[in-house]
Amino acid sequence: MKVVPVIISGGAGSRLWPASRQSHPKPFLKVADGHSLIQHTALRAASIKDVVELVTVTSREHLFLTTDDFDELDPVVAQRTFLLEPKGRDTAAAVVAAAIHVRTTQGPEAILCIFPADHMIGNVAAMARAIEHAGQGRIATLG
Repeated sequence: MKVVPVIISGGAGSRLWPASRQSHPKPFLKVADGHSLIQHTALRAASIKDVVELVTVTSREHLFLTTDDFDELDPVVAQRTFLLEPKGRDTAAAVVAAAIHVRTTQGPEAILCIFPADHMIGNVAAMARAIEHAGQGRIATLG
């Protein structure tokens, strides 16, 4: 089974202003343990069994913030791919771009796990069960 976590990262930086702003949106804010939200997301994604690639959909403006945060965690996932949105079009467009990329590079049987970069999921066991369901052809969501 091939599993591909997809991190969706971006945003206008307006929800947690002034800590968050357009040049430094919420996914890059450090939390109490010193890691950013996107770093927590990458660590969670890398903890999944059978990960073959980590795909991150972001903007050109946030690419260097993203790579800097990921570089602090290396070698969490060896194969990293960045898909750069020319313009933010919300989650659906980012997921479609990632799905097309993964189908092309990993094949139609690969399982996509979509992770917003600014969410926290404490129950990693639930994540594993969701992936098992996806492996059976089902759609699973956590929320």
